[in-house]
Amino acid sequence: MFHEIADTYKWIPAANSPAALDAAALPSPDPQITDPTGETGHRLIAEAIQIFLLSASGHLGGLAGLYQSAEVLFSPPLLIRAVIENCAHAVWILGDDPNEPAEKRLARVYLEELKSAEEARKNTGRLQNKTGPTYERVDNAYKKLKKEILSRFPQATKQELGDWTLEGEKLPSLEIAVKWMYSLTEAAGGTINQDAASGVYGLLSNLTHPTLYPVREQRRWVYDVANDQATADLYVDVESVVKDARAAIAAFYNSLTYVISYFGWSTQAMAALEEKIEVVIPDFIR
Repeated sequence: MFHEIADTYKWIPAANSPAALDAAALPSPDPQITDPTGETGHRLIAEAIQIFLLSASGHLGGLAGLYQSAEVLFSPPLLIRAVIENCAHAVWILGDDPNEPAEKRLARVYLEELKSAEEARKNTGRLQNKTGPTYERVDNAYKKLKKEILSRFPQATKQELGDWTLEGEKLPSLEIAVKWMYSLTEAAGGTINQDAASGVYGLLSNLTHPTLYPVREQRRWVYDVANDQATADLYVDVESVVKDARAAIAAFYNSLTYVISYFGWSTQAMAALEEKIEVVIPDFIR
């Protein structure tokens, strides 16, 4: 469904949509940048959102593959967490106020770009011990991007960027971004508030990283008569699998709906998706 929508609209804003207004305010290429590192202006916003949702859709595909093969015990939470995180960052770029200046969305996407460039620089340096052409390339790209940001936002300072702040916007941590996304959906009628979202994210993190209690809670001790000893069986019920799937699907559904509204695209494809979801989870759309 995601690929169908992307192929249909090519990430081009519909006339008079919020995205079209942003594109007019933030032309691509950006005339204020003489030597860009990549996309600029509104095309940079569209590209970042596309990458986050593409990643989320790919992880959803992986989750579907696990469910089809009945691998439901350990790996699904890793993918569910990845889906939710990517969706949260896509929505964070757009923000919660469609009437705010387009510069705010541009600032948020540049913070995402800078974080990405720093991670590439850091890990390439660890792998290559800061030697070799690959590290030189990513190091230069990081420095060039930082220079580009300071040029595009002349009021910004290196100290602000070091604190992951630009134009009054602060790059959120993974958990804060997820909580923010759920606060947005709660305001639109969702049932998960920020505290519950924090708990959901914390559990998914515990199921992703080495943590003892989640696996212990899946154990059911039974007596093995043949061997005269207790045996631990791992147990998961259908209700919990549906609950997990719902969390991933809801995050993707809500974020994709948000993006479609921003770009002003037709909701016909989403209506078809809703029908498919309702077949499997009848009470999903409320």
